[in-house]
Amino acid sequence: MENPITAEVINVISSSAGIPQESITADRSLDDLGLNSIMAVQLCSKLQQQFGVEAAPEEIFRMGTVGKIVDYVESRAK
Repeated sequence: MENPITAEVINVISSSAGIPQESITADRSLDDLGLNSIMAVQLCSKLQQQFGVEAAPEEIFRMGTVGKIVDYVESRAK
């Protein structure tokens, strides 16, 4: 079973990009998933609401993969 942070990151990407959750894995790149700036803003907002973690959309893009976003949130979650 995946942790709540992984599940939430995958859920937000899935609902924003219209990609089935089961096809989103930690090693998938954001480019491969079609993440755009609007989706990145939505993801940042959701991470703030759910976990108290602030990240700018530019930071999300620099992370590059789903797994790196999860690692970032886990290291900063309140």
